[in-house]
Amino acid sequence: MHSLVAALEQRAREDGGQPAFTWLEQGERAGARLSFTQLDAQARAIGAQLQAVCAAGDRVLLAYPPGLEYVAAFFGCLYAGLIAVPA
Repeated sequence: MHSLVAALEQRAREDGGQPAFTWLEQGERAGARLSFTQLDAQARAIGAQLQAVCAAGDRVLLAYPPGLEYVAAFFGCLYAGLIAVPA
C-alpha cells in the first residue's frame, strides 16, 4: 500500500463491517464506532464536497471537536488531495 487512502479503500473492500475507529467515552468505555465502510463512504462524500470548492493541494482547516467526525473529515481531505490542518 502506498497511501492511507489506498489502505482505507482496501480495508473497506475486505473488512467493511469491522470497526475502523472506536470513540472511547471518558477515555475508557467504548462508545460510537465507525466501520471501514462507513468511514470510506463519509470520507468520499466530504472529499467530493471539498473538491467542489478547493483546488488540489489547498490547505483545509479542520475545526472539529475531538471525535469520529474529525476522522472522517481528515480522510475526506486525503481523498480530495488536500492538506488537512488540525485545529
